[in-house]
Amino acid sequence: MSTPSESGGCAHGLSGVAMTLLTPLYGRAHAAEILPGTTFRDPVAASVLAATGFRPAEVLTDRGNARGSVHRAIVLDELTSAFCREHPDAVVISVGIGLDTRAERLAPSQPASVTWLGIDVPEVVELRATLLPHDLTGVFPASITEPGWAERLLPLVGGRRNVLVLAEGVLMYLDPTGLRAFLTSCREAFPGAELVADYFHPKVALSGRHPIVRATGAQFRSGARGGRGLAAAAPGWEWVADHSVMERISIGHRAAAGLFRLLTLGAPAYSVARLRATP
Repeated sequence: MSTPSESGGCAHGLSGVAMTLLTPLYGRAHAAEILPGTTFRDPVAASVLAATGFRPAEVLTDRGNARGSVHRAIVLDELTSAFCREHPDAVVISVGIGLDTRAERLAPSQPASVTWLGIDVPEVVELRATLLPHDLTGVFPASITEPGWAERLLPLVGGRRNVLVLAEGVLMYLDPTGLRAFLTSCREAFPGAELVADYFHPKVALSGRHPIVRATGAQFRSGARGGRGLAAAAPGWEWVADHSVMERISIGHRAAAGLFRLLTLGAPAYSVARLRATP
């Protein structure tokens, strides 16, 4: 991995949405210090983060965003572990996987028969191959905004029906048409699959005020009025549950989340939804 160039470019070579992977990587790398007492650990995150050649300005290092990224990872880890325990033949597909190392964190405690797959844009897949040469996840270059991305994974899924799709920090970057296309592709390629994804309320997503927008230049393009609203974005999905994240960050975040729910008649500002594809 090269070092930042004399012109000021970074070794990672990422831009826009792809660059947003650095913030959750930072949170996981520093989980022990930003969440004292947590048992969450991501042993390889610190070395991987350093090797990207990132600039501090590209990463949201304030405690609120850092804590939020770790709490989100904890929620998704818990839901993934529960799914794999229930379905030992599970296929876990992480879309927009970035530099996530969920398989490394969870595989030792899960059935060996679980298959870990991921997709991301080519430049991220190339970077990931460099930084994680012993990757436990089979990662493929593809964009979820392009037709046919899900079909590329079908040979590895085979006849297995227990598919869990994880979309961590991804769906808010899709416009409503792209979100609908993504949900439709998942349901058609993986009938009966479950989807776990985080989302912002439209009032938050479309405000343009989230710090990651300023840090990376990426833009949020859609939101959802609750998990049921996310399920309604495309036919054939049912809402299973919502899992709080924002409320876990701090007392202040909990108060702000409560006030937001009052103003929106119960819809969260930010949450993780679990959906299931229906026949």
